[in-house]
Amino acid sequence: MAWYLSFIDPGNAGGSVIIPESPPAVLQPIVYECPRCSAHFDSAQARRDHFFTVHPYRKPELLLHGQLLGNSETVIHEPVQATDWLLGSCHRASLNGRMMAPDELFQALAECRQGFHVLELSNQDSTERFELRFCIPELAELQRLEDIFNTLFLDNELSVDDVRRFAEACKSLKTAGEYLEGICQYLYGVLAKDQRGGTQLSHAQYKERFNRALEALRNVDRPLARTIRGIINFSFNSFVQAASQADAPALAAAASLFAGWAGKPVRRWAVAQQEAQARLPVDHATDRVLSWMALSDKRQERELDELQQVSASPIWTAEDRTKALVLWLEWGRTCRSTDELRRMARRLLNDAIFAGYAEQVLEKVNQ
Repeated sequence: MAWYLSFIDPGNAGGSVIIPESPPAVLQPIVYECPRCSAHFDSAQARRDHFFTVHPYRKPELLLHGQLLGNSETVIHEPVQATDWLLGSCHRASLNGRMMAPDELFQALAECRQGFHVLELSNQDSTERFELRFCIPELAELQRLEDIFNTLFLDNELSVDDVRRFAEACKSLKTAGEYLEGICQYLYGVLAKDQRGGTQLSHAQYKERFNRALEALRNVDRPLARTIRGIINFSFNSFVQAASQADAPALAAAASLFAGWAGKPVRRWAVAQQEAQARLPVDHATDRVLSWMALSDKRQERELDELQQVSASPIWTAEDRTKALVLWLEWGRTCRSTDELRRMARRLLNDAIFAGYAEQVLEKVNQ
């Protein structure tokens, strides 16, 4: 049976026109389809739950030695093997614009020694870009640099001209650039700290030079580099770090003692002396402290007056004055007056490293 509506049509002299009524609309159910696997769902929420559970979003991943690499530039300083690399959630890979299978890619990366390389990894979710800079020095160039160093720097003699000659002699060793930079910055730091050798650097600049040396040498795994890092850390009173430099036995032993007095005992290493360390110039205060710590117990008491003097000397840095003060307290406990021990210990109460040690000394003196 048809249904009709009538209404007045003003254009038909007040008559009416019969208009058929639209049939009832039958709404089709909305089907929500997964864009990944074409599964169907009755609601948007059901599809959303399915998508993030069954098809979680994942970015392609690049791992070196099991560690995820970020998108910022990664600098590689040591040789790697093809087996050191892994890919995660990756369907396509290209190195410097060339598509490669994973095995081919890993072998190509293992053969890289120098230069900047762009790696792009893709999957169905995204494409990630990784920037790799290889700075792997040639072993022969590292050895050549050390040979030149040992030729130019004998005992503890050092001047600005020596450093310049060293840099000039090594400038052709292109892959050893960071090693050269770190050693030169260290040597300039020694000159600045001691104000010797014709330096134009101010005394205050020695810390800046030492920090530059630490940065340049942080990835150089050579006895000379490790020893330099140890000396700098010892100069900064970072005793735990200094003690880990096992290629300088006297330095490691001294740093271990200071670390123990500061309440941070470290493991001791027994290692052979390295020739490079014997020729390495050091600043006067570090050389003096290490010399004191090598004295026999009988001779230590004779040095107490000098230790007391340098512990208050403006020529020495605050860190070196602190080391001298700690040595004075260690050696003067049995032979100096109680009042003098109290006075010297109180000078350490505000020290960030040895405040606890000073409190222990005062507690024992007051018993």
